[in-house]
Amino acid sequence: MLNRIILALVMVLGLGGAAQAGQVCNETSFMVEAAKAWRTPTGLAVEGWARIAPGGCAEIGPATDTEQYLYARTTRAYLGGVREWRGSLDICVDEADFSFEGVADCDLLGLETRKFRQLSDAERESAVLVEVADFGDRAEEAGLQRLLQSAGYDINVIDGYAGRRTRRQVTAFESDLGRSFGAERSELIEALHQRALERNSGLGLQVCNDANLPVGVAVARAVGDGFETRGWWRIAPGGCAQTLSAQLTGDETYIYAQLIDGDALRPLASGTEAFCITPARFTSQARGACETSGFQPALFRAAPAAENGGSLMRLDLDDFEEPLP
Repeated sequence: MLNRIILALVMVLGLGGAAQAGQVCNETSFMVEAAKAWRTPTGLAVEGWARIAPGGCAEIGPATDTEQYLYARTTRAYLGGVREWRGSLDICVDEADFSFEGVADCDLLGLETRKFRQLSDAERESAVLVEVADFGDRAEEAGLQRLLQSAGYDINVIDGYAGRRTRRQVTAFESDLGRSFGAERSELIEALHQRALERNSGLGLQVCNDANLPVGVAVARAVGDGFETRGWWRIAPGGCAQTLSAQLTGDETYIYAQLIDGDALRPLASGTEAFCITPARFTSQARGACETSGFQPALFRAAPAAENGGSLMRLDLDDFEEPLP
């Protein structure tokens, strides 16, 4: 961990310069966190997370003439789970605010990867995040409506048009909070966001590693009439990962894990449900005949029953099979 902190500090200091910043604007109805990467003589520089309110903008990285890449995600304030704006290039990120340059081996520093989208020439100075509804200059009002809804207030339609229902629910929130915001829209949105985070950030499935070795985790979840399986989350000893962020309502979630013991992989013991996996990162809707699709079968264990929309699973050494002789 000390080596990681020292290396990160060196990389942050290497990002200095007086270059003009590039802008990222949020025309969605969500509070988002954005990260940007750009080419430098020593490799890719990347920094995040810039939190951008609906209808707002933030300056992230320089507006350079070199290639630039962007990734954004919603915060965990929303009932439907985290949404992403992404591309196809894997780039290292950290969970907390970060700034790196020239990092290629994410695992060495305990970093995760996210898929960034390459920006066009026109987007280098100003990139815009949008959603299907294309709210444009109505994004702030739409964001207010969505936060009211996520905080538990009676909003049925997210349309970005101010109406009596929205005003009544704002008044109800102010009454519950014991504070009137008046014309301070940014403070109102920030307070609503905090309320929605407190209400919803415990949703989904969190997996914690209580072993003294890293683990890789895959998750299977009921989707429609079938299941979707995703992997892998690498979790360091003593760490946790939010593998699902949507509200859980029943016994529809299963977990598989591998303890990384040197060059050996020790599988999770006592699994009962078969799903398909691969050694590399994957998403699969297949459950049977895994080999015919280039996958391999693995036995998953049911996640603990959800409480208030969330579930926590802790793994230690006793949860894994003994290494082969």
